[in-house]
Amino acid sequence: MPRNPCSFEPTEEGRYTRLENLRGSRRLGIAFLAALLAMGLLLVPTEWALWKFVLAQPQPLVAWMANFNSDTSLYLMWLCLLPLAWKLRFHLVDEQGPLARQVEEWLQSGHYTSKPTRVAASTGECWLNRALFCLVMIAGFVNVHQVQSRFGDLPPAFHDEYSYLFQAETFLAGRVTNPRFEPAPELFDQVHVLNNQPERFASRYFPGTGIWLSGFLAMGLPYLGYAVAQGLFCGMMFQWGRDLAGNGVGLLAGLLTALLPGMAIFGSLLLAHQPGLIGLGLFLWMFHRWLVSRAPVHALLASGGLAFAMLCRPMTAAGIGLPYGVWFLCLLAVDIREWKPRLVALASLGGPLLLTLACLFPYNQAVTGSPWVSPYQQYTQLHTPRHVYGYYNRSRGEAWIAQQRRAGIELPVAEHYDRWAQELTPLGSLDNLKQRLLASGQWTIGILPALAGLVFFLAIGQRGRPEWWLPLAAIFSLHLLHLPYWYDGIMHWHYVFESAPLLALIYARGTQLLAWNCRRIGRHWVAAWWLGLPMLGLLTAYTTFEPFWSSTLSAGVGELRFARERHAQFTHWIESQSEAPAVVFIRPDEADLHLDFVVNSPLLDTPLLRAHWLPEKYSIAELQRLFPGRNLYLADLVEQRFRPLNAARP
Repeated sequence: MPRNPCSFEPTEEGRYTRLENLRGSRRLGIAFLAALLAMGLLLVPTEWALWKFVLAQPQPLVAWMANFNSDTSLYLMWLCLLPLAWKLRFHLVDEQGPLARQVEEWLQSGHYTSKPTRVAASTGECWLNRALFCLVMIAGFVNVHQVQSRFGDLPPAFHDEYSYLFQAETFLAGRVTNPRFEPAPELFDQVHVLNNQPERFASRYFPGTGIWLSGFLAMGLPYLGYAVAQGLFCGMMFQWGRDLAGNGVGLLAGLLTALLPGMAIFGSLLLAHQPGLIGLGLFLWMFHRWLVSRAPVHALLASGGLAFAMLCRPMTAAGIGLPYGVWFLCLLAVDIREWKPRLVALASLGGPLLLTLACLFPYNQAVTGSPWVSPYQQYTQLHTPRHVYGYYNRSRGEAWIAQQRRAGIELPVAEHYDRWAQELTPLGSLDNLKQRLLASGQWTIGILPALAGLVFFLAIGQRGRPEWWLPLAAIFSLHLLHLPYWYDGIMHWHYVFESAPLLALIYARGTQLLAWNCRRIGRHWVAAWWLGLPMLGLLTAYTTFEPFWSSTLSAGVGELRFARERHAQFTHWIESQSEAPAVVFIRPDEADLHLDFVVNSPLLDTPLLRAHWLPEKYSIAELQRLFPGRNLYLADLVEQRFRPLNAARP
């Protein structure tokens, strides 16, 4: 009989064999009941309140249909089918047949092992694995691409996206920074772009995303880079899952990752998430291979992946990498006893990270004037001090502003945007944590399936299996590091976005454990019921069934479409009424400051430039002297009027 990768307990050789005793069955039952109980703690109060309201209405059926909660009501129906799944015993295929045995053997095989005596896979199996790897990659690519296609040619939605485009254009021009408009630099202040010193007009963000985006921007296809990144990452999830627990887990984890609606939504945004995932995927995959093989090449690849993720999203890279770093240091202290292998491992895993940090020093020097101050840090200090990381951020930011004023320094604070920040208290951070956890479920496999998967995984136990506890610890670490930040995130979860594929992997592992052991006790339809939980989550994410539910994905697309359409309408408005070369000065509506339309190319050399309307600093005559070769216009968003500047009045 082939070795079972789904079992719980190690043998003396460190291998894992099937549980044949009642103790194992008991543990499986306890874990499954714990998962159901966790679901019930959320489901029952919500549904009880819903049914109390519905039954009090004159038309209960109509009220139930109108107030149907797809996050709970659908799962209540599914839960009612569990007794039937427990009772069913018939098989769709002959369990003892050759096809069933081949499928079972394939699902169990595929682990990465350094044993030289392992049996080589057949040519047919190798081609099957390659085909499935390509299938998972294509699924991730297509899912992101189809979401991108819903927006057509609409421009980006968020200030951050324009800053990343600014960075990519700067790199394409062979520059790290750009010259600013020295006569009046504040006219061209742009959100998330530093503009405070000569020759230092640059994005605040770390350079990894700009590096990834620049190649696709050069082809005129910036969004293609994000679909490609998603496909590559899904392929790495497939390979990582195979290495950990066989082909079955790899395939399920890869497909779930490819289909997660939140990941598809963020793949249509020019942010740092998808580029960062490439580095994180390589790190997680190669770190596990290093745990098995102790080969320096795997450590180098893992470190290189984490280094690139750090150049995209440093806090996220730290959150994901922290448990792995702690485990690595423990292995150095306990498991690797000889000095030479210890130094090789330390150099292999630490070398690329240190090299990347060393490269950031000249980058910081070029952008901020100090190797020790990052552009992100400097932008926060100068323009958004109330957005600082940590508790009581508003109080600390205002104290910093007052301190600088006492020293005679007037900070160029973006007042309206900066005052958007709320004071973070310990209780407020717990509320943010709640929002991020709920959104993590809503934008992945569903709140209840995600909760059930985590509880089952915790209850089933993986004693002596650090490769399985590390992804769980990474989810915890990522949430913990972002706990002291006042904003819960775009769509309430973008700071913990990278926990989504880890959640998919953990659910795939739980499905494997449940399926194997339910088959052993003759209750294989319970595993099919369990697999139906995330399928329900994906069903409500991608389909609309009126009047019961509307697509979660469509809701996210609609939310982003609003901002994109506003940018597109504004661009059409000013382009249709101005004669290039021109400068359009924008008077913003202070009641709608989440949209800032002052976005320009890094070199300020396009036929139509956008600038801030600052009549208290620059008169019309002064502006005409500053831009002698351009037509000047005023776009007044308060009065919704567009007119030549010589007709405007402060």
